[in-house]
Amino acid sequence: MSDTDNRLDPEPETPEHEQYVTYARREVINVVEEIVEGRSPVTVYFSQGEEYFVTNLLQVNPEFEELVFDCAPQEAMNRRITDSKFATFVTFLDQIKIQFNALRIEMTSFDGRPALRARLPDSLMRLQRRNFYRVPAPIAKRLQCEIPLPGGATAQFAVRDLSVGGLAMLAGPAKAEFSAGMVFHDCKIELPGHGAISVSLEVRNDQGGGPAGISQRYGCQFLDLPGPVVSLIQRYINQLERDRRTLS
Repeated sequence: MSDTDNRLDPEPETPEHEQYVTYARREVINVVEEIVEGRSPVTVYFSQGEEYFVTNLLQVNPEFEELVFDCAPQEAMNRRITDSKFATFVTFLDQIKIQFNALRIEMTSFDGRPALRARLPDSLMRLQRRNFYRVPAPIAKRLQCEIPLPGGATAQFAVRDLSVGGLAMLAGPAKAEFSAGMVFHDCKIELPGHGAISVSLEVRNDQGGGPAGISQRYGCQFLDLPGPVVSLIQRYINQLERDRRTLS
């Protein structure tokens, strides 16, 4: 497969990657629906990974546990994929690698033309390593992070940018003096249109960030995020990206 982008090679199913897998049915359906809506090209691997072709997901039918996608370019390849026990689907959604396996592939039709269908996957991998994709926080609807301080007080910090791995926030030096390694639990962030999340943060770095040095910028990492919270953050980031593309 040397002629393909190796970023699209299937990831091995190892304990290392288990942290990136979601088994929540609603989350799996949401991600697959976003791939359909975004028309993201998908590479399908079958015959133990020896064969592949690029396709588009056409439709998700949760009530029938069905995923419909475009056929392979050759009829013989369509016969071989339907003879396979399963296929692996790999794509990128807003720069996050998505991978899942699908079973029971067979021929069908869609809008009057031949297509393939498979059973909806039971799980799905969203590969998010340390180089998390960050987006700037919107200016119109500024994000705030509420952090509990020692002694029972809380303070609001403006979120500068956000990823599924962490965030950067700004605070006046009079509000707080954080240092690398400090951990804060039960921090609250309201994601407009998506709901509130509660997270644990570890401060990884700090530096001056505002005009004339009046604001301090803190880079923070999320700790032990539950899968549903990861999904909520990713959907919010996806929405910001769609809004940005609409305005550009």
